[in-house]
Amino acid sequence: MAKRKNTEQDTIVSTKKPTKSTPETKISICIPSTVISSKNAYNLQQITNIAYSIAKAATIYNVVEIVIVDIPEPQPKKHESEADVVVSVGVSDKGGKKLKFNFDDEELGKPEEKKVVPVENKKNEEEEDRSLILASLLQFFITPPYLVKTMFSPNLNSKFKNILPKFKYAFKLPKITTLPFMNNNNVYKDYKEGIIIPRETPKIKKKNHVKKVKANHKITISKYVNIGESTALELNIKREIPIYSRVTVDIKNKTIISPFQAYGIVGHKGAFGYHVRLVKQFSKLFTQCPIPQGYSSSVYINCDDYFQSNDKIEDLNNVPVYSKPKQAAGEEDDSEPQNILMVLGNYKDLQACFELDKANLEGVESVGQMFDGKLDIPKGVRIEDGVLIGLTKLML
Repeated sequence: MAKRKNTEQDTIVSTKKPTKSTPETKISICIPSTVISSKNAYNLQQITNIAYSIAKAATIYNVVEIVIVDIPEPQPKKHESEADVVVSVGVSDKGGKKLKFNFDDEELGKPEEKKVVPVENKKNEEEEDRSLILASLLQFFITPPYLVKTMFSPNLNSKFKNILPKFKYAFKLPKITTLPFMNNNNVYKDYKEGIIIPRETPKIKKKNHVKKVKANHKITISKYVNIGESTALELNIKREIPIYSRVTVDIKNKTIISPFQAYGIVGHKGAFGYHVRLVKQFSKLFTQCPIPQGYSSSVYINCDDYFQSNDKIEDLNNVPVYSKPKQAAGEEDDSEPQNILMVLGNYKDLQACFELDKANLEGVESVGQMFDGKLDIPKGVRIEDGVLIGLTKLML
């Protein structure tokens, strides 16, 4: 006699289909850490607003990746310390030697005080590790509120030890209305972003203990997911998933699906929204590209140049003006999908970063040689404004 199938377990509940789709041209943007330098942002609130502007522009045009390249700060000139006393030797009226010091005579009568040596490279709270703060804010704006504390927990990344206080202004800003689940056939009713959480450690009875105690081993896999409800959702899956994994959940079928299946669009590395990447060396902007075949082209946009000081740089002037590939009327588009890298910032800052990594860029003399073209935008534009202008010119 044939076995009866368990139809209850195999039944799949139908879910909504997204109306958004992945654009043929995928855009990655690269911004320098100087976008939130002291000359562009004076405090944490201004830093937050800059990151918010970039995040909004990125979600409007479905940017798949945001790369932050760390630009080294120019070292401040060291002032002459009090210990470096200049002594001049002259001849007195009586023919003897006369010593003259470079401090007032009143200082001689004061008792010697213990000198406090200032700590070099000490930064303000808002400017501490600019790249990490910027990357965290960009990730914050595409993270559901109920996942923020978990996603930015020091347990996941030791660098997040003091990052949550940096979000105090970000929490007050309006939610971005162009996130993948927004205006997308109400897919948010069937799909939610979640994070796998450990179930409670089971209690066992040990010798010399009257009561049961928690087991020593730590739970590393689970089928429970936090989706912002009062209780965790138990997934209907055969194999458990490593804890603290970010997942997209089909809440009707209690299964894990890809963000692309849920929302129709996805960032690099299967990211919800855009993928955020940090690079300390300029060469890694290209060598650590998440696309196996690399970027199809790289476009430079000169911004953060308020006095047009870059206009006379020969290497920049030699970069050709970028033009979008044109398709002849009546011809089918059989070209491969475009993966364009749009690099923004002051040319001099990028060149300084390039010079520090020149050993890994053999045969390349200037940063301008790394670009296939440049996109002209109005002069004197800030980087965050250049992101929106550049994306508009590339995508429309």
